[in-house]
Amino acid sequence: MVTVSAEVAALIGAAVGAGSSLLTTWLAHKLRTRRENSLDEKRRMRLKLLLNGKRYKWRDIDTLASAIGADDIKTKELLIEIDARQSLSNNSSWGLISRNPYPEDIQPTE
Repeated sequence: MVTVSAEVAALIGAAVGAGSSLLTTWLAHKLRTRRENSLDEKRRMRLKLLLNGKRYKWRDIDTLASAIGADDIKTKELLIEIDARQSLSNNSSWGLISRNPYPEDIQPTE
């Protein structure tokens, strides 16, 4: 049987403790972001449904935020991700670029 000195045992213990601490932190972060990403994807789908409806081409930011259960900032981030834009004449209205293209004189360059 191999015997280990106290110093080596302390180093092994410290390495195992540090490794398990890092693993726990990584796993907690992974689980937290997985839930957040899943929620964001559901919110994006709901925003697309609201903005693709036949009745409205434009929707108020407060209506959209309320429908997805998010604040205005998060709602605007998600709207930009799904290629929506803010109205030039009404700052609180948002619509999909595919349904509400920019006027010819202000087309963004890609």
